[in-house]
Amino acid sequence: MSALIEFRDVCKYYVMGDTTVKAADHINLKIEKGEFVAIVGQSGSGKSTCMNIIGCLDVPTSGEYYLDGQNVGQMHKDQLAEIRNRMLGFIFQQYNLLPKLDLLENVEVPLMYAGVSRTERRQRATEALERVGLGDKLRHKPTELSGGQQQRVSIARALVGKPFVILADEPTGALDSRTGREVLAMLQQLHKEGNTIVLITHDNSIAAQAERIIRLEDGRVVYDGDAHAPEATVHPKEGGAV
Repeated sequence: MSALIEFRDVCKYYVMGDTTVKAADHINLKIEKGEFVAIVGQSGSGKSTCMNIIGCLDVPTSGEYYLDGQNVGQMHKDQLAEIRNRMLGFIFQQYNLLPKLDLLENVEVPLMYAGVSRTERRQRATEALERVGLGDKLRHKPTELSGGQQQRVSIARALVGKPFVILADEPTGALDSRTGREVLAMLQQLHKEGNTIVLITHDNSIAAQAERIIRLEDGRVVYDGDAHAPEATVHPKEGGAV
C-alpha cells in the first residue's frame, strides 16, 4: 500500500544568473494517512519548496512526487489546480481571506471551484464554521474579527472540501502566543479526528506539537523521526528564504 505523500529523489533547482540553487536536493520521504508531521528548517533550508511541491503549487525539476498513489510531479497547471482543490486544504500565515466576502462566502470559495451546488456549499460552509466555533458570525466580514478568529476561518475553509491533507504553512506566524496555542490545539484536535496534518515551520516549539519532524538543511533531509528527540531541533543559521 502506497503512502499518502511520497517524494522519490525529488530535486528542485533554480538558476539565478550563473548560480544554480538546489532548493530541494534528492529528497526522499513518505507521509502516511493520519500522521501529524512538521517539516522544519531555517530560511533557505528548502521547507517552503517542499510545501509548494506537496501542495501542488510547484513541480520537481526531477524525481517523482506521489499524492495518494498518483504521480503529480509532472502534471500540467490545470491538472495541478484540480488535484489541489480536491485533495488539499491550506492554512496560511496571512489567512488569505477575501475582505469583501462574509465568512460563509469565504469558506464556500473552494466548493465553488469544485462545482458544488449552492445549497450544499452553504450547508457545508456553515458546518465548518460551527466546527471552529464561529457559527454565530457567519455574516461577519474578516475585518470584524481578531487575528485568531480569522485564522479559524481559514481552518474552516481548509476543512470544507474534506481534503486528504491539511497543509499548514507557519499558521501561527501572525498571531500572539496565546492565540497561536489555540490554533495549534485546533490542529491537534483535527489530527485526533483522523486528519493528516503537514505543518511547515521554522520554530522548534511549534514543530514539537507534531508527532514526527522532518528537518531540512540546504535542501536535504538531515533528520526524520520523533518530534521530541534532540536531533529534531533546528539550529539558527545565516541564509535567505527558499
